[in-house]
Amino acid sequence: MSTAPDASLSHHKVIRQFAIMAILWGLLSLCLAVWLCAVWLWPTLGPQLAWLSYGRLAPLQTHLLLYGLGGSALIASLYHIAKQTAQHALCTPILVRFTLLGWQSGIVVGSLSLMGGFSSGHLMAEYPWPADVLMTLVWVAVAWVFFTTLEQRSIRRLPVACWFFIGCLLVVLLQHSLSSLAKPISLMLAMPLYAGSLDAMLQRWLVGALPGGMFALGFIGMLYHALPSQAQRPLHSHRLAIIGFWSLILLTTWGGAPLLYASALPQWSQTLGMAMGIVLLAPGLALSVNGLLTLKGGWQSLRRDPLLCLMAAALVFYALAVLEQVLLSIAPLNALTFSAAGSLSPAGTLGVVAMTSVAMLYFLLRHSLPRPMLSARLIIVHASLAIVGTLLCVSASWATTLLQGAMWHALAADGSPQYALGEILATARTPMLITLAGLSCWMIGMLLMAANVTQALASASEDRELSRGGRLA
Repeated sequence: MSTAPDASLSHHKVIRQFAIMAILWGLLSLCLAVWLCAVWLWPTLGPQLAWLSYGRLAPLQTHLLLYGLGGSALIASLYHIAKQTAQHALCTPILVRFTLLGWQSGIVVGSLSLMGGFSSGHLMAEYPWPADVLMTLVWVAVAWVFFTTLEQRSIRRLPVACWFFIGCLLVVLLQHSLSSLAKPISLMLAMPLYAGSLDAMLQRWLVGALPGGMFALGFIGMLYHALPSQAQRPLHSHRLAIIGFWSLILLTTWGGAPLLYASALPQWSQTLGMAMGIVLLAPGLALSVNGLLTLKGGWQSLRRDPLLCLMAAALVFYALAVLEQVLLSIAPLNALTFSAAGSLSPAGTLGVVAMTSVAMLYFLLRHSLPRPMLSARLIIVHASLAIVGTLLCVSASWATTLLQGAMWHALAADGSPQYALGEILATARTPMLITLAGLSCWMIGMLLMAANVTQALASASEDRELSRGGRLA
């Protein structure tokens, strides 16, 4: 008896499970973001518990958004495009199951560790060493499944999206391994192998100069795979996509250096980083414009298809986030903004990571369910809330950055600061209220998404039960 159909159904199930976990982590992350914003505005709301303090929940919220929502959606997308490109079931089902359980376990262990006060202290890599080791093993297993499945393809030419996924697999493995190198001294604590300027440079490289950090290439691959398929149009320019891919591979290493001005890094490295950061504008904008031009001649479809609207908005916010990073590469702007509360807007986190992940999850669920069961009306409402919420958060962040940056640098006639600390912090209150409204839009949208997917999965389960009953009869 052939087991190919069963294997195909099993892998569709794994992709759905990754999608469901991504939705749960994203919902939890956005609820935490709303709560943390409310605590910032009204500090007395926060409970007097160390586990639930602002300092421990803030990095937890960021990790849940990047690794929980973004990482789970990215792995599901890797499996989907590998299976679709090879026209073959995913290889090594045991490893596929291990990646599902291992990735979620790593997030749970890392989250509980952060809440318990165990952190490596590295930006965007705060998980303790056991979680780092587990997530590294999972990523190696994901790469093995992806490459061995692609070997089974009959058409030798790879789609453009596969190039970005391959680059993402290699870059994530390299960056995560370098940033996590440490000597364990206890069950949860480890001593980093690097220190000083080298450690600062590695941390900045891990975060990167592109939206999404080390997952940046993967998010571009997700958009380049889903957008042409959803629009039923070929990608505008494959050549431009490949040129942009290799440009990012070569430039992204140095792109984060300008974010370390006035540090222990040598002056030549800061100057070179500034130059590379400015040059990074070309491939960043080219990749975004290339995706948007795919819709050329079919812009009216954006009003009918909420998924296309989400993907187009993600490309626009991607270009905006790259432009922000490039502007921060210029030393005077860097000095003006980095003394403010939030120099980088949520265009990279909400506009790229969250929006791309949400659009891709809807895309994957539509293909993995037996028939279209997702409510189009709820998707339209979710897309509207996501776009409006991101615009509110970005505008509030820009207002806070410009106002506080100017106030920090204002001097009185005698050379003393013109504004007191309380006055500077008070200017952020109104923008934070706007941010709270934007994050609330995102949280409501994720709740609608969870309800929509739950209803669709319940309908699919009922259909399967009815079909089994029909065969038995």
